[in-house]
Amino acid sequence: MDFDLENFGFVASAPLEIDFGCHRGAFLLGMAALHPGVNFLGIEKQIDRVEKCNARAERLGLLNARAVQGVGVEPLQKLPAGCVSVFHLYFPDPWPKRRHASRRVFQKSFLAEIRRVLAPDGVLRLMTDNEPYFAEMRQLTGEGWKEIPWDDGRENVQTAFEITFRKLGQKPFQAALVPAG
Repeated sequence: MDFDLENFGFVASAPLEIDFGCHRGAFLLGMAALHPGVNFLGIEKQIDRVEKCNARAERLGLLNARAVQGVGVEPLQKLPAGCVSVFHLYFPDPWPKRRHASRRVFQKSFLAEIRRVLAPDGVLRLMTDNEPYFAEMRQLTGEGWKEIPWDDGRENVQTAFEITFRKLGQKPFQAALVPAG
């Protein structure tokens, strides 16, 4: 079953941004408040977080923000091709032990699905505090992707994890990428 984006109350003509692993929705809801002309869809595996995020969006009157439950590539497969203007993947679980690396969400099949749902001029934004995972992400995006400046000129919201790491004096690893060719 595909997502019918209009059933979320989204304006069909507005750009769509995905916050994959939206956690409690701080980034999702903050961005939706700052950019009312953009639709924001959060994807989160824990249903209680999805429900709380949607309840907060409703309380705040954010008609351009919704969250859905989903894990891995499956929710992306429900989206039409070329419908996403920006895909945010911030602080995914790094599964640092070698034997758990196969559990990482950012793999070839996931990247292929991101590319399918991105608009031709769409942007993939990656951020993590885990340098080995970031190196793996960059290796996977080494062919067929081009890095662009991180600062896109828009007002932005920090994720809860980003705030935590920056308070500790750590700078996250980040990349903004567009499909090449």
